[in-house]
Amino acid sequence: MLASDQKQIAILGCGVIGLSTARLLQQSGKEVTIYAKTLPPETTSNTAGGLWFPYSVFDDDRETPQFHQQYVQAVRFSYTYFQQFVSYDYGVEWVPNYVVTNEAFTDTETLGVKGPFPEVFPELRDHQPSEHRFPYRYLRSFDAMLIEPHPYMRALLRDFRLAGGRIVMREFHELGEVTKLPEAVVVNCTGLGARSLFSDQELVPIKGQLTYLLPQPEVNDVVLADDLYIFPRRDGIVLGGTHVRGDWSLEPDAQAKRHVLEGHARIFSGL
Repeated sequence: MLASDQKQIAILGCGVIGLSTARLLQQSGKEVTIYAKTLPPETTSNTAGGLWFPYSVFDDDRETPQFHQQYVQAVRFSYTYFQQFVSYDYGVEWVPNYVVTNEAFTDTETLGVKGPFPEVFPELRDHQPSEHRFPYRYLRSFDAMLIEPHPYMRALLRDFRLAGGRIVMREFHELGEVTKLPEAVVVNCTGLGARSLFSDQELVPIKGQLTYLLPQPEVNDVVLADDLYIFPRRDGIVLGGTHVRGDWSLEPDAQAKRHVLEGHARIFSGL
């Protein structure tokens, strides 16, 4: 797409994927129009967590060697690319991360010194039990970029407009409407909306519910424990997480909230 002669490109969706794709295309000299039914701060991306971490969302049993190579290249590109945004303006900062578990770490896993991309985990080291008070046997730490969605999305939208980008408020209901757009190249960044718009029945939701606490400036570390995590941000402390496959509901689950709060209480009980 970048090497093609097509100058005008359409992006469907104005979440973080749509805006990020639009900015990359603009930087390559393309003229980009975003078509979206909602803009920040009303997107799903604005309620996300926001930690830079190579978390895979593909099916391992369908991964080919070619795809794996592409994935590794994408991780390394993204790691270098995101470092330009580290600033108060974009809401991106380096923070210490602590992964706690009762299962021994291996050096060849994703978060390992002999993993596929060890260079994206600076300051990686293991801690002895005497060095921490978490109720877990093992602790591995590293530094990573924490991203606050609201300022980051706001800055991306500003940069897109300053670079001459155009936004059209529009909702598409069928593929025929997309094929009638004036742009010959269309990039689908609609997220779950692609299931109905592009008849992609393999696309399923994985509901992740977050719980927000009031900001606490003294809390400045990310902690990852089993399926739970804590992200400290200026707008509050984000507690997660749940991963419910196939759940389309947007209603908060009280039981999931209790699971998250009680789980974090156990994690930090010894501190």
